Amino acid sequence: MNYSYLIGTIDRAIKEIWLYNIKQDYKTCHLLKEDTLKNSIYYHLRTKLSAAFLEANRIRIFTEYHYCGFRADLAIVRLRQDYEETSCYLGDNVEQVLAIIEVKYKGHSGTEPFEQDITKVKTYIDSVNDEHFTQYYLAFIHEYEYYHDVVASWMTDDQKKWARGNVTELCAYYREGQEEMQWDIVAHNHLNAELTTAPEEIMD
Repeated sequence: MNYSYLIGTIDRAIKEIWLYNIKQDYKTCHLLKEDTLKNSIYYHLRTKLSAAFLEANRIRIFTEYHYCGFRADLAIVRLRQDYEETSCYLGDNVEQVLAIIEVKYKGHSGTEPFEQDITKVKTYIDSVNDEHFTQYYLAFIHEYEYYHDVVASWMTDDQKKWARGNVTELCAYYREGQEEMQWDIVAHNHLNAELTTAPEEIMD
């Protein structure tokens, strides 16, 4: 199995969903708080990846997935080849976690909830020694106005070092003087680079 193909296909789907589908859902008032955002990402993933792709590659999308001692908001996994022949708990039939998405949607609150999710992803990476195989996504909507010259990255320079290769920031926020929300992708994983909206220098 070409896992690079699976990872690349899923990565492209997540990034396109953020830039186009989630942005449109927000604009047309389909998103209300964090759970609705999570549900929307799940729906668009099921639609965009298609039933045929999911079945052919034994890929499933789970919410509230137990992972490394936490509950991940969304997990995209590949099941074992013999999953239909076993009677054990479905979660025990996961062969590989392909992607984890942590979702946060806040209004005029501070940045602590977002920073906690970054720390959570760092714990994932430290706990799973898969040589940057699993991809991690931080899907953050912050209904807060930032200064015009602020670049959309939640991560410090030190955090970007361990993020390199398998973390992507999906950011939505307001910039000073703009009426519409800004939607950005900061791809520290460098996959599907044409979908990245942030300057190269802030990703390394």
